[in-house]
Amino acid sequence: MSHVAFIIGAGSNVGTGIAKHLSAQGYTVVVGSRSGTKIDGAGHAVKVDVTKPETVKTAFAEVEKAAGAPPNVVIYNAAGFTPPPSDAASVALDAYARDVSVGTTGLYAAVQEAVAAFRKAPKQAPKAFIFTGNVIPFIPAAVPMLLTLGVGKVAAAWQIQLFSNAFKDENFRFYYASQVSRAGGIVSKPAGGLSGPAHGVAFWNLIQRKEQGGWDFRFYEDGSEAAH
Repeated sequence: MSHVAFIIGAGSNVGTGIAKHLSAQGYTVVVGSRSGTKIDGAGHAVKVDVTKPETVKTAFAEVEKAAGAPPNVVIYNAAGFTPPPSDAASVALDAYARDVSVGTTGLYAAVQEAVAAFRKAPKQAPKAFIFTGNVIPFIPAAVPMLLTLGVGKVAAAWQIQLFSNAFKDENFRFYYASQVSRAGGIVSKPAGGLSGPAHGVAFWNLIQRKEQGGWDFRFYEDGSEAAH
């Protein structure tokens, strides 16, 4: 039986890089997005909108039906971001709630379904949940532009840390994984931006681990682990 990976929030860069790498390693890859569009490297696609948590349960059921097995790897690549139109307190409440929900209730809904899937997956298959993060939770909150994205990432990091401890006995592994610059900071577009292939390499290395290790995983533009 093929191992199955479900990538939630699969776009043309990071999502595609991960899908291609896992597919090349023999995984059956299913991607989920609001449009349900298939990308390179994915064998199947389903519709899911993590700002509407009720769609997450349905998506996981569709993944199992399409792939013929529950996912033993889940990649949470969704994000919400609305830049303030003026000062830091100018984001509309509905936009704030929607963006933040990606790292709160949306993530929690995905973890609930992932844990259920892991318990049904073949015993010998690795069980890993990887959240595509950045280092916003670990740096001073000084950039108003990042308000909604930052609140969602901070909440997500806390949840991932908690789950990494809560499910150790079952060896269900949880990671908050961030590409960083060589200086250890946020990756900027002028410096080349995020690398899809690097995410593929780094996430594959995490999946292959035998034990949890650190939940806060950082890596460089070549996919190699960054010390911190």
